[in-house]
Amino acid sequence: MARDLLPISTNLPADLLAEIEGARDTLAASKAGSTQKAYSSDWERFCDFCDARNVEALPAHPDIVALFAHVEAEAGIAPVTIGRRIAAINHHHRDAGLASPSARDAAGLIAQMMAGVRRKYARKKDQKAPAAADVLTAMLATIKGKGLRAKRDRAILAVGMAGAFRRSEIAAMRLPDLTFEASGARITVPRSKGDQDAEGQEIAIPEGRHIRPVNLLNDWLEAADLTRPDPVNGKPREGPVFRRLTRGDELTADPITDKTVARLVKACASAAGLDPALFSGHSLRAGFLTEAAAKRANLFKMKDHSRHKSLDTVAGYVRDAAMFDDHAGEEFL
Repeated sequence: MARDLLPISTNLPADLLAEIEGARDTLAASKAGSTQKAYSSDWERFCDFCDARNVEALPAHPDIVALFAHVEAEAGIAPVTIGRRIAAINHHHRDAGLASPSARDAAGLIAQMMAGVRRKYARKKDQKAPAAADVLTAMLATIKGKGLRAKRDRAILAVGMAGAFRRSEIAAMRLPDLTFEASGARITVPRSKGDQDAEGQEIAIPEGRHIRPVNLLNDWLEAADLTRPDPVNGKPREGPVFRRLTRGDELTADPITDKTVARLVKACASAAGLDPALFSGHSLRAGFLTEAAAKRANLFKMKDHSRHKSLDTVAGYVRDAAMFDDHAGEEFL
């Protein structure tokens, strides 16, 4: 539990109490909801670890935190997850008004243990297969019919790949974020993993000649009757772009979840004769970058479109696509 911003007393004026409550909300917004949820789960895990060994979790001795990291690694937990759990432990100490274990670790044992964990228990990154243009086309072909679900699912796949969207961004997309023009569509991403300050980023989706994502998006919006003004107030429609459907394919006002995107990608991969275990929601995002790299698209344009913070990740796609170009052994192998 986070410590109080100021001690609450019934003697404080009502306006000051209101300001304190508002300040607490602002403090809570310093970390994304997903991070707060993960930190809460990580802290509970550490408390269980300490309870089982009859040692204090708050305040925790640095040596106990280092031991926790080792035990987690032995249990098969990924080093990156262990690092987050240590961050959660430090966070809960600071919230309680205590110095964190890392801050009290004069010998640097926690940092040394984490270095050992990363070296000893390093695991190869689980790279999912990209849904590049040919794969996406095959996946789209598996979606038959002209019903609401078919049109929604085709639009999710096509727009997801065309915008290099994360699955959470697809699920969070709202109607006011869409703007259509002659060349295609502009989709605003109000907040994303790489834009925690919610400055917003605008993504251009061209009409295209092959996959035609904007056409598929319009098919869905028209079928779901989301293009016309709201019949109640006459204003443009609000609410999510991609909506949950009932088992009978009836439209609801609820948004899909990011898991809906992941399940759809896997199902279509399987239907196309591909191994669904190799695909995930990230395959759409990776598919755009893979295809763009193969077509020798401008690296900076790719970075802008995918909204990566640095060029390193994007450059990896380009290096992979160009691995056999001007090969050092081309003249003698």
